[in-house]
Amino acid sequence: MKQVDVITSHNISIEYEAASLVNRGVALFIDLLIQTFYYIASLFILSSLNINIYSNDIESFIIIFMTQLPVMFYSLYMHFILKGQTIGKLAVGIRVVKLNGHNATISDYTLLWTFRLVDFWFSLGAIGALFISTTEKGQRLGDVLAETAVIRNKPEQLYAISDILSIKDRSKHTPTYLAVSKFTDEDMILIKNAITRVKKYPNEAHKQFIRELASKAADELKLDVVPEKKLTFLKTLLQDYIVLTR
Repeated sequence: MKQVDVITSHNISIEYEAASLVNRGVALFIDLLIQTFYYIASLFILSSLNINIYSNDIESFIIIFMTQLPVMFYSLYMHFILKGQTIGKLAVGIRVVKLNGHNATISDYTLLWTFRLVDFWFSLGAIGALFISTTEKGQRLGDVLAETAVIRNKPEQLYAISDILSIKDRSKHTPTYLAVSKFTDEDMILIKNAITRVKKYPNEAHKQFIRELASKAADELKLDVVPEKKLTFLKTLLQDYIVLTR
């Protein structure tokens, strides 16, 4: 499953699960249904108002053109109004994000909207599907140029603490911090994620987060001194928690 790393302005990496080709395809299908419904309904209304939709005169052309603008610019204004989502994306639970951690701008959405012509319409979706399937972050051509990606709002699979950390032989581990059982599974998952993140991105921002997390944990355990080896301390807490609570 592809992952999307968003680097914030503070150099903190946030990892998201990339939307799959199926996710994006279903969202597109829903959006096309909405656009088609609007298109048919608008033509029906124009006909009921005795406007000849097949006429070649300039007045009819302008009226028809104006009524179809919402269809033409649907993706652009929906992404802007719903902050990275269309109704289809909202229904599926996916959204557009900037890889630099900033909010996408109208310029970004305009670039995405423009390259839909290449990714979907001119190529019948072939170019978009090829890019989404082969790029590391599941990006279509428009995403690559706009430096955006489409992510899932919620991960496809949720993990419990027992899935994250397992100790093959508990009898060989003697708990060091007995008060660790006061923590919750969510606390331990946060610690595990922090450890994984600092190993993958060993920059100063993540190291500082480890120090702060260790300090907070030591404070909750009422330790007089925060252990010098912060990463080892947090790993020990995870092991202790599994032994004492499972």
